[in-house]
Amino acid sequence: MVWNISEAIYQIAISDIGQRPALIYGDQRISYKELVRRASGFGSWLQSLELPAGAHVGHYMRNSNAYMETFTAAGLVGMTHVNVNYRYLDKELIDLCNGLDIRVLVYDAEFADCVAAIKDQLDVTVGFVETGAAPAVNSFARTLTDLYDWDASHFQRSTSSDDLIILATGGTTGLPKGTQWRHEDLWRKQKISRGSAMLALRLEEHPATIEEHIGNVLKLPVPTPFMPLSPLMHGAASLMAILMLAQGTPVLTVPGIKFNADLVLDLIMQYQVAGVALVGDAFAIPLLEALDRRYGERPLASLTMMISTGASLSEANRRSLLRHQPNLVLFDTLGSSEAAAFAVSTPEAGVFKPMASTRVFDDELNIVEPGSGVIGIAYSGGYSPVGYYKQPKKSADTFLEIAGVRYVKTGDRCIVREDGMLILLGRDSTVINTGGEKVYTVEIERVLIDHPDITDALVVGLADERFGNIVIAVVEGPHLTEENLDIAGIQHYVSKRLADYKVPRKIFAIKSLQRGPNGKPDYPFIQAYAAAQASGDGLH
Repeated sequence: MVWNISEAIYQIAISDIGQRPALIYGDQRISYKELVRRASGFGSWLQSLELPAGAHVGHYMRNSNAYMETFTAAGLVGMTHVNVNYRYLDKELIDLCNGLDIRVLVYDAEFADCVAAIKDQLDVTVGFVETGAAPAVNSFARTLTDLYDWDASHFQRSTSSDDLIILATGGTTGLPKGTQWRHEDLWRKQKISRGSAMLALRLEEHPATIEEHIGNVLKLPVPTPFMPLSPLMHGAASLMAILMLAQGTPVLTVPGIKFNADLVLDLIMQYQVAGVALVGDAFAIPLLEALDRRYGERPLASLTMMISTGASLSEANRRSLLRHQPNLVLFDTLGSSEAAAFAVSTPEAGVFKPMASTRVFDDELNIVEPGSGVIGIAYSGGYSPVGYYKQPKKSADTFLEIAGVRYVKTGDRCIVREDGMLILLGRDSTVINTGGEKVYTVEIERVLIDHPDITDALVVGLADERFGNIVIAVVEGPHLTEENLDIAGIQHYVSKRLADYKVPRKIFAIKSLQRGPNGKPDYPFIQAYAAAQASGDGLH
């Protein structure tokens, strides 16, 4: 019995609905049948490399149909998809590729120069595949379009419930962590056979086989596309995409390098999109600005479902979205690559309803009783990842067994109200969530301290209406003052070493960071100092 996302896509392709659209990128459409044809060609080439079982295939790509084509191909031959953040620069890419043992790197042609620059520093990467250019920019790379037509006459699928998908995120030092999900665990966690579109069938129990699941898909009405608005390189978008594809729902992605709210609204109307996924206010604010300008067009008339995850969605913006589409069912969820969704928002700001398998434990791992006032940490139960790739210590710290039940420690501090709702307080770690991107302060601090004018630095996040939080740095040096601080020069220095979203938006000088005698930072003091300076600087 196989529960595998790529296998489900294959089974839909050979069914009576194989000619239905699977992927849409702007005006480019391909059917399930064509998706599997392309994936089989690329998969045959992957098999010809004779790589180890479960070999890791990195996807260094913007949104396109090719993203899910190559995802499907890797899964059909038992290999492991690994997302690669396309905003990473040389050192970050090297760390990710080597740390997660990327054997084949699929990348967009626009990143060809970056790949060429790091190629000789990659330890195990033996295959390079370029998308969007013919011939390839790099002479050492194959083009994906050529591999679509690779001889697949002897192609043999190799799918298993135990095959893995890796969701890569930054670690606490900025080094990558690879969250390993088994296909079956992810399938069941996301309720692919009974949730979302399948709710219409009111199934009383999970199907016994994947063939039974496909039979249920065939009973559904012809679906309209689902549109993830954020990049597929983020787990929030890719997990929604694979869920929809396995249920027979086409996935529509938005062309362009930057988020274009007007184009999103045009595509929603053109394709009568019923569902979208976004990342909090970073996407909601520009979307609402466009909706207000185009109110008379009623762009959201077809929309019935909106899912926000990965960053906060303010109550004001939630109300505004519902003003534009009163019939919209809006899910604002708390989740992560490790836990998936473990709570959903309520009409009260900062208050969340836990999923059935979510528990809150105190620091001694005792259950927090509702109404007790005890501050605990949310733990997500049910199906969960097998752990982080080659990081047993971090795995042991995050994936715990409590009273015989396996949980994921989310790191989110909260209080349990008498009614069972969770009041979210924040995270223990110093991670900053800015527009859905996780930024780890230690990584930026290390780069700042390497600057010749800076002897010490601390990084914090400050609240921002659009992005949830923005990155702020407070630096000290023997000759630094607010008057002579070269903010643009320091930002340029950081931008040459780290992705753009990690570059501090504001930088303030301080005579002393006032670290403790043991060298530990006083983050509350720095947070207050940065907030005061930002307020005087006109940042709100």
